[in-house]
Amino acid sequence: MRFDPKARLARVVLGVVCAFGVMSSPATAQQGPALPSVTWTNLESAVKTAKATNKPVFVNVYADWCGYCRKMDQTTFRDAGVVAKLNSQFVSAKLNGESPKKVTLGKSTMSESQWAMRQGVEGFPALVVLDPQGRTLLLYPGFMTAPQASALLGDVSAFMKAGGIDKKGNFLDWAEKRQKECAKTGTC
Repeated sequence: MRFDPKARLARVVLGVVCAFGVMSSPATAQQGPALPSVTWTNLESAVKTAKATNKPVFVNVYADWCGYCRKMDQTTFRDAGVVAKLNSQFVSAKLNGESPKKVTLGKSTMSESQWAMRQGVEGFPALVVLDPQGRTLLLYPGFMTAPQASALLGDVSAFMKAGGIDKKGNFLDWAEKRQKECAKTGTC
């Protein structure tokens, strides 16, 4: 059986969503006040800010032609809960996974598309989370609803508070273990 990280992460996210009773529903259009929005920056700025603030980096990897990327911009990244978590607990960056635009991270300079490929991005949208030191915590390939994103962001925040990679190791292993404990005890 071939290891499928997307299927593994999807099971973890779905388990967390189900455990908390969150129902998946599309964002509804609002009239009146403007919808909340994520404070996006570029990857270079996000990595520098993350180190200074000790926050993880949430990278939204997109392509200009990608319909699901636009759908996430219009729904998932307009959800008040997702926006609040991203703006307060993360440093959020958008990166065009097909762009030749150069980014410099530490001593390394590469194009945005090269960075995306190095992360394992094979399609769009893709969500990449880095810890404050710039180490990859996870890659989620594909569209994610607001409830799924909210649950994932909550898990990443809990992982970081528990000590992150240095104390807890691999995020997916930690999340699976946490999910099993939640199912067994009924509390999280």
